[in-house]
Amino acid sequence: MITYLQNLSFWDWLALATLLLILEVFGAGGYLLWIGLVAVGVGALTYLLPELPWVWQFLLFGALALLSALLWWRQQHRARRLRN
Repeated sequence: MITYLQNLSFWDWLALATLLLILEVFGAGGYLLWIGLVAVGVGALTYLLPELPWVWQFLLFGALALLSALLWWRQQHRARRLRN
């Protein structure tokens, strides 16, 4: 498993992004859309910097996924408040 992680490529991130975006179609409320776009971003970064260690890839993905989920929640909360 560790060998696979050490050899992550941008194709792996694009596959994850595709899976997340497909799951979003089934009604995740927008959260998986943004996390899927984060996976695309990490994939693009991995394409530009192929020697980026897998640990940094996962840390970046985790931090940006949390940030995007919190921002989406905040946006949804604000929109709900304005409707009421």
